[in-house]
Amino acid sequence: MTISDQIMALTRQLYPTGYAFKMADNSYLEALHYGLLTSEIQAYEDAVSIFDSLLPDNNNFTTDDATDWERRLGLTYNPLATLADRKAAIIRKFRTPGVNPAKGHYLNLERELRLAGFDVYVYENIFPDYPTGYITQNPAVLNPAILSQAQHGDFQHGDVQSNYLNNICVNHIDLTRDVVFNIGTSLKSTFFIGGDPLGSYASVPLVRKNEFRQLILRIKQVQTVGILFINYT
Repeated sequence: MTISDQIMALTRQLYPTGYAFKMADNSYLEALHYGLLTSEIQAYEDAVSIFDSLLPDNNNFTTDDATDWERRLGLTYNPLATLADRKAAIIRKFRTPGVNPAKGHYLNLERELRLAGFDVYVYENIFPDYPTGYITQNPAVLNPAILSQAQHGDFQHGDVQSNYLNNICVNHIDLTRDVVFNIGTSLKSTFFIGGDPLGSYASVPLVRKNEFRQLILRIKQVQTVGILFINYT
């Protein structure tokens, strides 16, 4: 049944049942309502179009709709990402914070990253050390590739060590603004993101780098530092 047939059927139902309101086939009353159908169908299609652009759950949700929602929600704008990935990110933001009571747990961060399509694992930097209790791991011991030499002109002497962690996530989407952050000697507030096993590198598409880092910043606890064993490909 077409939308015009549905509207006409509804119109007939809304009239009283008396003979005076009978809408006979090919009558003037029926012709009047067929004339009104053009505007009624347009009103219906306009309403559907509004819902299609409001909710990223249909095939009529366009890239322009995605751009508008990314602007409203403060999401990174990446025109190279697929529309499906952009729609999924918008839906996840709609659902935030949700009802999960352990939002600061590292497994919640891992879950959200994997739901976003990033094949990564998250590890707390806390490891049992019998009989003393627990210790932290130096990321350079796990994989020396996480260290880079600071070049002259990039960093001033005294601000950072000559060897620095080349991929951390602290406060900024822009990686270059985070690499100068001084973690200090204690690693108790750090965690790792990478492949399986711990210390191996995972791959993240270069076009989704900013989205990846923004998602980490939105979920992680503010005082923590993410050490990323990630290759952007």
